[in-house]
This record gives sequence, structure tokens and C-alpha cells, in this order.
Amino acid sequence: MSEKEISFNDISPIEGVYSDFIYLKEHALVTMIKVKGVNFDLLSLYEQNSIFDEYGAFLAQNIHYRPQTVSMTIPIKMGDYLRKWKLQHIKSSQDPDVNENLRQLRASYLYEYQKTETDLSMAVKAHFIVLKEKLKKPTLEYLHEAEIKLTEKREEIMRAIHQVLNAYDSQQEVLSANEALSVLHQFLDYKTSIYQH
Repeated sequence: MSEKEISFNDISPIEGVYSDFIYLKEHALVTMIKVKGVNFDLLSLYEQNSIFDEYGAFLAQNIHYRPQTVSMTIPIKMGDYLRKWKLQHIKSSQDPDVNENLRQLRASYLYEYQKTETDLSMAVKAHFIVLKEKLKKPTLEYLHEAEIKLTEKREEIMRAIHQVLNAYDSQQEVLSANEALSVLHQFLDYKTSIYQH
């Protein structure tokens, strides 16, 4: 008896993308809100306690939406910078007038910058609120209904979290389906997930 090979897609909870939401195999839509953190080192003890109280009230008032809060370490984004260095490296390797030492120097810089991008000591903490809406049945009608409900949930959560964190210069951003997929992928594969297309 031979074992069937299991692929990543077999164990992944993600079925695909619908509209700008992630569609799960359990027949649910998911959306993510990125919340910029607050630097507690700059806050007084009173302000720290106040923000904890307000955040606790936010969670209590929105518990019926079952928001999941996730914090994770993510790499710094150097994609555009790396692309420029890659182009420079390619041009150098194709130009016969560039001497070998300069080619090697550019290649070493590119290598170091790529390592820096995946270096955990250079990473930052990111915070997300994850919302989910289950479909009653896996049909287009119920999919559209879930989309409307999830959009309403997301807008309400955005307003509520904005009220809590507005005084602390925190910003919230709804992630597109592609951005949310990238974040979910980072949970599974930190090093290679940052090389986005």
C-alpha cells in the first residue's frame, strides 16, 4: 500500500479568493485589518492603563463579531530597493566594460541586503484583527450574503478600533486578499514568504 503524497494545498485551510476576501475550505470568508502598534515606551503609566481599559472595552463591545487578534514579527519590506540592486547586478554582469571587482562588490551588496530582509533582528511587530463570516451553504447567494455581512463587521470594527487608538496616532488598514494571503503565508513559511511577486 503506497501513501498518497500530500501537497501544501491539501493541508491549507484556504480555498481561494472571492471579491477581496479569503475563502476558506470550511466555507467561510475572512478579512484582515492591520493595526499599527502604539509605542508604550512613550506613554505615561496613566496613558498605558487608559489604553488597556479602552482596548478591553473595545473587545467586550465587539465580542459578538468574534474578532481574533494576531501579533507577529514580520520582515522589513525592501522589495523595491532589492529590485534596483538586482537590476544593477544584472546590468553589471552583462556589461563587458564593468570590471570583475565591481561586479563582485555589487553581487555581495545584493546578497547582504537579501540577508538583511530576512534577519529577525531587523523585523518589526505587526498586529492584525481577523474577522470571519461563515456561509450558511456553499452557494453564490450565501457567498454574496456573507460578503455583505463581513463588510459591515469590518467597517464597524474599523470605526471602533479607530476610536480607541486615534489619540495615539495609530493607523488601521484593511488588507487586500493578496496582502492577507501573504500574512497567512508568513505564519507557515517565514523566509520564503517575503519574496512576493
